[in-house]
Amino acid sequence: MNDGLVSIIIPVYNVKPYLCEALDSVLAQTYPYLEILIVDDGSTDGSGDICDEYARKDSRIRVIHQENQGLSGARNTALPLANGSAIAFLDSDDAYHPEYIERLFAAMQKSSADVVICRFSIHPTTGPLPETSSNGIEPAIKPGLYDRKTALRELADVRINVSVWNKLYRRELWQDIRFPLGRVYEDLDTSYKIFDLCQSTFVLDDVLYLQRKHPGSITGSRSAKKRNDMLTAYRHFDAFVEENTPEIFTEEQLRKNREARLYRLLRIYIRYALKEGGEEGEELRREILATGLELDLRSFKFKIRAAYAMIRFCPWLLRAAYTLYHPVRDLVWRLRHK
Repeated sequence: MNDGLVSIIIPVYNVKPYLCEALDSVLAQTYPYLEILIVDDGSTDGSGDICDEYARKDSRIRVIHQENQGLSGARNTALPLANGSAIAFLDSDDAYHPEYIERLFAAMQKSSADVVICRFSIHPTTGPLPETSSNGIEPAIKPGLYDRKTALRELADVRINVSVWNKLYRRELWQDIRFPLGRVYEDLDTSYKIFDLCQSTFVLDDVLYLQRKHPGSITGSRSAKKRNDMLTAYRHFDAFVEENTPEIFTEEQLRKNREARLYRLLRIYIRYALKEGGEEGEELRREILATGLELDLRSFKFKIRAAYAMIRFCPWLLRAAYTLYHPVRDLVWRLRHK
């Protein structure tokens, strides 16, 4: 392990229109002591050739070609190959600010934190990413140093984002932790395990990561598998919160987490399970009912209480009501805007 070396892990899969911008942002880093691990995860659009071309230009780059295993598999391939004292991640359709590594690594050395977080800006574009922006700045957490328990509470309150790409990690944190294979929402199912190992976390107030949202991105796509992966990841995190209350999380946070779980389950059940039915729908219904029993539903909006009651006593009525809801809403909107 090299104490001054930072390993950057970049999974690549069919991102040819954006890949050069991502890789150029890495080569433009003001911090020079980098090990750049690019995993071409079975690309079929020429992205792998671009990776090889960049490797020929810069000796710090190592390209690993493999059959498609998904984002988790690509990151997992690179993790045991990392030689740096710190590890950073970059999604291959995003980009770094030129001082991304320099500022995060300096903060890690100065604060002795296990993880350093920076702010990021969100850009719904297929064009070039701006170097500076005030567009969609996240996460909401205040800058400063946080101990383990406080950082986990901030994660539960969604003031720390779960994504791994706007953070610099001490390498040891990844010794026994890997991303779940074959599933999306892999960051949600991994980050809380990492933060549970951290003695301290430092947050910078600088916007140093540029995230691109485009139609082909994983976060922008929808599918039944994606819904199931999301529910699986949330169930694991919800169980972690339940098991660690009150040792880490407060009773108020536990209540809020259960409320968020109920909203999430209701939304998925109403939008998809009512139409698709089957065992998945019945499993969701049972989970909704069990979650509702843990909460005082009197504090919820009427439509939530009504939906819960219909799911409990007569799901067919909810299906009929939801079928009528959208046409009526659209008709009212048209009448108002004539």
